[in-house]
Amino acid sequence: MENNYLAEVRRRCIAYGMQPTDVPSPLTTVSEEHLQRQKRLYADILEVTKGFGENTIQLLNGQMVSFLVTDDKGLVIDSFGDRIIREQLSQLNIKEGSLLIEREVGICATLITLENKIPFQTVGTDHYHLVLHESACHSVPFSVPGNHGLREGTISLMTSIVDFSNYQLAMLVNMAESMGRELKLRKTNQRQLDLHHLMVDNLDTGILLADRSGIVVDFNHVALNIIPDYISVGQSSYQITELGPLFLQTIANGQRQRGIEVHFHASGTHTVCLADIIPIFENGIIQGAYAQLRDITERYLLEQQIIVSEKLSAIGKLAAGLAHEIRNPLTSIMGFVQIIRERQLDPDTTRYLGFVHEELVRVKNLVSDFVTMSKPSFPIVKPIEINLFLDSVLDFMEGQAALHDIRFIRDYHTGDQDILYADASQIKQVLINILQNAVEASQPKEAVTLKSTIQNKHLTITISDNGTGISPENLTKIQNPFFTTKENGTGLGLSVSYRIINNHNGEITVDSRLGAGTEFNIRLPLSGILKECPV
Repeated sequence: MENNYLAEVRRRCIAYGMQPTDVPSPLTTVSEEHLQRQKRLYADILEVTKGFGENTIQLLNGQMVSFLVTDDKGLVIDSFGDRIIREQLSQLNIKEGSLLIEREVGICATLITLENKIPFQTVGTDHYHLVLHESACHSVPFSVPGNHGLREGTISLMTSIVDFSNYQLAMLVNMAESMGRELKLRKTNQRQLDLHHLMVDNLDTGILLADRSGIVVDFNHVALNIIPDYISVGQSSYQITELGPLFLQTIANGQRQRGIEVHFHASGTHTVCLADIIPIFENGIIQGAYAQLRDITERYLLEQQIIVSEKLSAIGKLAAGLAHEIRNPLTSIMGFVQIIRERQLDPDTTRYLGFVHEELVRVKNLVSDFVTMSKPSFPIVKPIEINLFLDSVLDFMEGQAALHDIRFIRDYHTGDQDILYADASQIKQVLINILQNAVEASQPKEAVTLKSTIQNKHLTITISDNGTGISPENLTKIQNPFFTTKENGTGLGLSVSYRIINNHNGEITVDSRLGAGTEFNIRLPLSGILKECPV
């Protein structure tokens, strides 16, 4: 059969007018663009071929061999192996980009293989041209399923007649079969990997995978959105502020950690997750760990609202029971103290009575805050000229600002006649509470800014300072009753403020960083649409 193929091609060479003494040389080449396009199309085949080919070269133990890979048209798209043989082939213009055509190269094992889809070899005098009588060529076909149909071509092994052996063709056949299995396995693995990524990327759970050294090897987009630290493959999971200690503990001890509440803070957002850090074992040896992050922010906020409501309920019961009993004797005591202060007294007594009066006023204010928290009055909505109202608030606070050597910056919306429908006294109470905190958090000579903007029929009042700032931990607690970081604070001012704004159908948001200052944004509807409020 082999002789029949050779005899047929030899007859065609004579018909082409070829002479055995000629030097065969492919004259047809393709553009660099076309060559690179074919290289990309056959990229996985070329990668596997090179790996198996280099292993084959080592097994041949010093024999001079070189490999050629062609596509289904006979275009040489890759070559590697012995430098001398490759230079000899290059002198014959057989190199990457050359198109092997029978009427230009004569008897060629590669072309016979392409035409008949069989392994073939041409050795010594099998070649039509005398210049090739000292060489041998083995060629095998390949056919690999791809995304755009079958990708076909040949793998050829070129060697000298001295190093020729019949087992080389059998070895090349086995190599091609192994390559086929490897490519099929890769395709299966890639399909499974794509399915894995599809499943992971469509989970509502954040996934982060690290190896035994804590290096991130994979993560999904949910984890990327949750974790404020920038994460990338190759970085250490230990550097992730909130998760690093958990990964370190799990990988070091191999212990599973479940249901750990983790708080992430970034750009004014607060995300709460339940984290599971699970070790990965292989043959009893830890290979890494992966984290599952379940976003429970809504549940957490609801729980916090319930806690606040329960506290407010407790305050209400306490205030209802004590306000009357405390206010009556307190009023009497303050009246008697005031009468005594109006008399002629020695300086020490006057000073001590001043202290007593200040403390009584503080107790009275505390009782008033209790009552406000437990049973806030329904807002009395009236039209407010915004800029005049804000000026009146700052004028009221000027004395407090001067005491701390703080100046106010006014940055109002330009509309002088802008109107807000709200309870002026309640909104003033909110602004005074927040301005008081801003003044006390600032250093002497610094400024506190009061800014107003109007957009989409809503007024936003912004109070910002460059003071000490609020830690992420405390930022989640500031609206809780009784929470305060002040030595003499009651922890009710901001709680009252949040409740007043909520009753006006508005919202308060806070952005703060330690050492960089705080910004409170109070957003209110200009129309004054109110939520139902207890009376």
